[in-house]
Amino acid sequence: MTKRRWVGVAVATLSAAACAVTIAAAGEPAGDELRAVRRAGRGGAALAEYLGLTEQQKSAWRALHEQRREETKLVVEEGRALRKRLREAVEAASPDPKTVGEATLALEAHRQKVRAEHEAFQAKLESLLDPAQKEKLKAFEAARRTLGAGRNGRRGGRPARRAPEARPVEG
Repeated sequence: MTKRRWVGVAVATLSAAACAVTIAAAGEPAGDELRAVRRAGRGGAALAEYLGLTEQQKSAWRALHEQRREETKLVVEEGRALRKRLREAVEAASPDPKTVGEATLALEAHRQKVRAEHEAFQAKLESLLDPAQKEKLKAFEAARRTLGAGRNGRRGGRPARRAPEARPVEG
């Protein structure tokens, strides 16, 4: 390899490394958000402390969570039944495409319903916060995503078991 070519490769490599470091540094959460995310596994107290919730906000926050917990019990059971129905349809000795498709569509409709309920719940929680607390919550959620805490606060490990995805029908 000629000296000129070697210098070109070295410059390209160093440039790529510099870009990667810059991107990684920009995506890292600030210290407060990072500490709050690490303590989030201890329950809502760490998040309440990080957001600086008043006692009135804490009690309203708890009431909303308790209400949601009661409301979601039936939804969780419904989802379990739909996933079981799909699993049985797929694992049948001779799977009927119509039954599998209907079960898949029912499960997807359920997921969309759950997603909409979650977004409505988040909006209710955020309505209790002042603008500064809302910004802190956004930073917390960004830090949580950066650190890899996914659904239900899971970090790494085996992903949650999901029903088979629907495949588009060609033809």
